[in-house]
Parts: sequence; C-alpha cells; structure tokens
Amino acid sequence: MHASSSVPPGRAKGARTDVPFEAIVEQSVAGIYVIQDDHFVHANSTWAAIAGYTREEVVGMPLARLVAPDFLDEVRARVQARLQGNPPSMHFITRGQHRDGHVVLVEVHGSRMNFKGRPAVIGVGVDVTERLRNEAQLRHLLDQVRALSSHTALALEAQRNAFAREVEQGLGGMLSSIRTDAARMLHSAPAGELQSLTERLLGMTQQAVDAARQIADALRPAEPAPLPGPTAQPAHRRLGEREQEVLQWLLKGLSPTEIGARMGISVKTASTHRSNILRKLEVGSTAELVLYAVRQGLVQ
Repeated sequence: MHASSSVPPGRAKGARTDVPFEAIVEQSVAGIYVIQDDHFVHANSTWAAIAGYTREEVVGMPLARLVAPDFLDEVRARVQARLQGNPPSMHFITRGQHRDGHVVLVEVHGSRMNFKGRPAVIGVGVDVTERLRNEAQLRHLLDQVRALSSHTALALEAQRNAFAREVEQGLGGMLSSIRTDAARMLHSAPAGELQSLTERLLGMTQQAVDAARQIADALRPAEPAPLPGPTAQPAHRRLGEREQEVLQWLLKGLSPTEIGARMGISVKTASTHRSNILRKLEVGSTAELVLYAVRQGLVQ
C-alpha cells in the first residue's frame, strides 16, 4: 500500500510554503522600518542604506539619529498621531539625517500596527532627494524657456509694429502726397480727357492709400501673443526683507529660539515671521517649506 498524502488541494506536492516574511522585506527596493518607543525596532537594509548605515546599526537606534533636528518634533508628532489612529496612516516628505551629515529627502508612508503585542508604526520610505532636485532643475529650465519665449514674442511684435509704421507712414505718406497733387490737378484741369485721367488717378491713389492702411493694421498684432505656462512671480519673491532672512535660517534647520538669538529679535517675533512665511508660501509645516525650497532651487 502507498502512504496516504495530505497535500492540500491546489498545492503541488513538494512546493515550499515557508517563505519567510523577513526575506521578502529584505529584498524590497523600498525602505521598510518599524518605530516603537521613539526608536527603530526593525528595519531592512534598504532603509538603513538611505541614511548610510547597516541594518544592524539602525535597529535600536533612536529616531533623533535619523531625522534632521528641525524636523524631529514634527516627525514625533506625526508618529504619535498615527499611534492614536488619527489618522491611521500618513504620507509625507521628511528630512532625514545622513551619517555624513547631509540632508536626505525621504518620502514616507506609515501606518499603525502592533509589534510584539504593543502599538508601533510601520513605514515604507523612498529616497526622493535626486528626484526633487531634478524637478527643481526642470522648473528652472522651463522658466528659462518661458523667458526666451517672452523675449522672442516681444521682439517679433516690435518688428511687426515697425514694419506696420513704415507701411503706414512711409508708403501711406507718399500715396497721400500723390492723392493731394491729383486732387489739385483735378480742380485746375480743363474738362475732357485730362480731367478724366486725373479722376482715375485720384481714385486709384485713394485705393492704394486704403490698401496701405489695411496692410499696416494686419501687421500690427491686436493683442500680445500668449506665453506658455504660468508667469506669476514665485511666492518667496514677495516676502519682506526680514522674512527672507528668517526663511534662510529656517532652511538651515534653526528653531525660532535660535533664529531670535542670531537676528537679535524675540522668540515671539521669530515665531510670527515663521508663521507668516508658511502662510504666504501656502505650506502647512516646515517639512513642506523645505520641499517648496527644493522645488524652487533655494536649497541644494
């Protein structure tokens, strides 16, 4: 007798069913991490490499080591919001702190989970530093193309206007002079063939004058040529002088307290400037402010 087989229906005999979750996570092209008690309690190699570490170095590392100082409070607040389920998941761009000190822009998507029986946040992160810088360079190139397009349109319009004036004033003036002479001849010419020829000349001259005016009107553009894309001045160009200075300190990671000390103003005044900057640039946080700055080419 053959031994009975207990292979479940639909599964080939001998097929592996014990592929470990850890292997799947480790092969992911995206960074995967788990935050609990303000520390990274789990991470794959991709996530660790974004900040220049190994997986073993990141596990157990405090959140503050991998987050830029000016973003730490905000990231902690977002972690707490997800732990409390409000909202249960969150998608944003944050500033990571690389091992060698430079800032890394990371797009993260985190959700609440239970890890070893306790609440934690699991997240997926992708390094978007290069992508955002490329976007900023592309916008810069588009601005240059728009400026060139504007210059070309204005130059063409100026040439058309100059040609129209030449037709209207030069050719039109000569024809008007001929018409005046013909009209004078008509009054003094005796009746007969000469008077008939003069009338024909006067009529032909008037037709030529009208034609010159029509040509000039056709050459002169009725309205400026439309330019491609928006040409509005960037929002940060409309900030006041003091706000521009505060903006630069914010982009360097300084807090309102540190900015106040640097600029010789109170913390309240520095905080007010920061609030006004966020409002004028239509961003909701320092993280979004940095993203705006990257896209506008204000930071490298």
